[in-house]
Amino acid sequence: MKPETKEKRLPAVIKIAVVDDQHLFRTGMTSMLKDYEELNVIVQCSNGKELMQALKRHTPHVVLLDIEMPVMNGVETTELLRQRYPDIKIIILTMYDEEELIYDLINKGAHGFLLKDNTVDEVVDAIYSVVEKGSYYNRQVTEAMVNGAKGLRSSMHMVGLNEREIEIIRHVCGQKTNKEIADSMNLSIRTIENLRNGILAKTGSKNTAGMVMYALKNKLISNV
Repeated sequence: MKPETKEKRLPAVIKIAVVDDQHLFRTGMTSMLKDYEELNVIVQCSNGKELMQALKRHTPHVVLLDIEMPVMNGVETTELLRQRYPDIKIIILTMYDEEELIYDLINKGAHGFLLKDNTVDEVVDAIYSVVEKGSYYNRQVTEAMVNGAKGLRSSMHMVGLNEREIEIIRHVCGQKTNKEIADSMNLSIRTIENLRNGILAKTGSKNTAGMVMYALKNKLISNV
């Protein structure tokens, strides 16, 4: 039997789906990611409906998802992915950086957000972050989450979180991995995973990003 504290390993190869209605963007992103041996684009689709069909045959770890697409757009696809494939990580790639849009997509369950003019290195960083830590925050996401939370604080109330759960939330907001949190709190990784699942259930959060928004709304942290 493997020891309970053994670190969860990243996949040897992270499988990726690129979903965008622009053929040049899809092929360009796929070509750039080929430079990274540990990343493999296994699916290219032009809209969310095509992606849902492709997921019957392929199972990516991460979906790079555009917003503005025909047939089924990125918002609709995000909601459907969270319902049917909750283990798949979603990174929104778009030309738009409106805070309201970012906040809404993160609230619907997206794990990260990038502008299309970001570098390929930042895309790669985001892919690793959502797989390992469950989320990816850059400046746009952080500001949108903070500003979006400000308007909701008065309507929120604290659920029955104990001090240990609040400490875990703060570690999560610091983007620490489960192993790092376990080492800091002198607990096993499995215990941290169980506690995190309990926190998600208590707070009604869909994912790590939702947990961070809960912390912001309830002033458990001042920023991320």
